[in-house]
Amino acid sequence: MSHRASLLGRGYQDNHLDSPRVRFRRALLLCFMTVLVPGSGHIAVGKRAVGWFAVTMWLGALGGGGYLLWKYRTDRATVLSWFTDTDVLLLARAGIVAVAVLWVILFIDAWRLASPFRLNFMRAALITVLNLAIIGGVAGSTAYASQLIKVSRDTVKVVFKATKTSEPLKGRYNILLLGSDARADRTGIRPDSMTVASIDANTGKVVLVSLPRNLQNVPFSKGSPMLKVYPNGYNCGPTCLLNAVHTAAQNRTDLYPHAKDPGLDATIDAIQGVTNLKINYYVMINLNGFKGLVNAVGGVTIDVKSRIAMFGHDDAWKNTYIEPGKQKLDGQQALWYARSRVQSDDYTRMGRQKCLMAAMVSQLSPQTVLLNATKIAKSGKQLLSTNIPAKELGQFADLALKARGQKIRTVSVVPPAFSTVTPDFPAIQAAIQKAIDKSESTVAPTKKPKDDSGNAANQTDDLQAVC
Repeated sequence: MSHRASLLGRGYQDNHLDSPRVRFRRALLLCFMTVLVPGSGHIAVGKRAVGWFAVTMWLGALGGGGYLLWKYRTDRATVLSWFTDTDVLLLARAGIVAVAVLWVILFIDAWRLASPFRLNFMRAALITVLNLAIIGGVAGSTAYASQLIKVSRDTVKVVFKATKTSEPLKGRYNILLLGSDARADRTGIRPDSMTVASIDANTGKVVLVSLPRNLQNVPFSKGSPMLKVYPNGYNCGPTCLLNAVHTAAQNRTDLYPHAKDPGLDATIDAIQGVTNLKINYYVMINLNGFKGLVNAVGGVTIDVKSRIAMFGHDDAWKNTYIEPGKQKLDGQQALWYARSRVQSDDYTRMGRQKCLMAAMVSQLSPQTVLLNATKIAKSGKQLLSTNIPAKELGQFADLALKARGQKIRTVSVVPPAFSTVTPDFPAIQAAIQKAIDKSESTVAPTKKPKDDSGNAANQTDDLQAVC
């Protein structure tokens, strides 16, 4: 036992050591020992049963944490999955509250053992305030952690409630990202943006394949129920565009009897037919809810190449713009950056959307996510609908971390490379496969001159470089 600990033990028995200065030092020492090793202060003053129980629990928790850290030191995906497992989150919440309550009880008892009322007013006040500050810090941190776990758990249960998993095909996950443009004045959802993120299941390297909403004559994948109605593709005229497939099939329960959203299933069939990529999962993004996510992470920094109108054709009187230059956009600005078509076109907008995706991937660091986790979790309920099951979130979180800093290749089905009226689908599929092959190779992307046009992001080996 150390000299100071001995002092603590003898202080209650030796009157000559029970001076105000010794009592004050003993009170401070009890406080700090309870902070560093809960229960150690109680052992020092002879309260061994309580002290050793607390110390044993503390060392057991440290040992268990150390063991898990050692065992899963190379399995980041499993560790990340714990943060999205509703059972683990519930257990963690209960455990945090229990530990905090026991710790607070120890602090209160340590304050009692310090005999603050035998000190003069200033010293007693200092000890009391110090203990109250520590107790307040523990209680506040516990309340925040408990609320964060609750919100995260609720979000996982609401958004990621699917259970069916999908294995990668040829070592890749293909995730369809849909921007929902459902409004009261529109019939059906009519996806406003459609991008397939093809992700290497081992390295996290990403190829973004963007499809224009006005793509015509789209084929449906083999085995699609839509082939019964459109055996030669969705070729019923200039109104039969890719983003209209959802509306055309949304009530076709005769074709998709087990589907929750027949229009979505038909859209996936069409995109598989266009790209020749099997879609593992989809993520439907509410574009109006997207601004909540951007605000939740404190904005996103974008190098705006040209003036972006923050109004539509019907409210041009607003005359509000995002001016060119590198700047941090808030949620409303980011939404207009992604969607604005005034003084622009669909294809330039598709390029901006990819730049926005790249910026979010590179700027959403683990620290940013942790510091804004509650806001992100709350925005997730409004932002997403998906069939990605909760059990897959750890793996995809790990792939997202691997993707940070990687070169993102893009393929966009836009003129002049591809016609949207009479598309050459074999050529489109060949271009996609070529980009995937290049992404999987170890050869560094060819550096291209920086292009400030909005279309530069549509066909590139290095998305960040042109954005």
